[in-house]
Amino acid sequence: MIALDLSKRSTGWAVWMGDDTPPRYGSWELGSEYTGRGQTFAKLHANLLDLRAVSRFEALFFEEPLDPNKLRGKTNIDTLRVLSGLAAHAESFGHAMELRIVQGINLESWRPSFIGRINSSDAKRRAKAAGRSATDSLKSLTMERCRHLGFHPRNTDEADALGILDYCAGLRGVIPPWRADEVLQPMLVGGGRR
Repeated sequence: MIALDLSKRSTGWAVWMGDDTPPRYGSWELGSEYTGRGQTFAKLHANLLDLRAVSRFEALFFEEPLDPNKLRGKTNIDTLRVLSGLAAHAESFGHAMELRIVQGINLESWRPSFIGRINSSDAKRRAKAAGRSATDSLKSLTMERCRHLGFHPRNTDEADALGILDYCAGLRGVIPPWRADEVLQPMLVGGGRR
């Protein structure tokens, strides 16, 4: 299975074959401010083809694009168009490759499950009280959770892809090797428990 955190600047990916080996993960730059949407989608396609040639994944999960009603910060309508196009292209790729599963995953489902619902709620509450976005705090908690599981993502996009992968393994009723010996989720620096 492969999980994608889709973005033009840095698409995080994590692929796991369902065995005892750890997942492989990384990130791809699909374009810059000068890259057209079509070129960006074509680069996603090429990267997925390359990865499938060596991984033969049969399930593709991706983070669903943001709800346009929740626009804030640096996100604008052009960004939403790119994110929606990337999601559509991921679905198209899955269909063209005849993958068994192709599914969008909601951010508000996978992240609280991965970092812990209390940690997620606490980060949002503190951010709201300070009048700022909780995004940086939530991404920091995701990076920290990855480290607790033995991963070393280079950026938050890779960490998000690992979080989506972990969540999707759980959706399929699979306990991946990085969770096999975990009895309790460790306390994260942000406070709270699962």
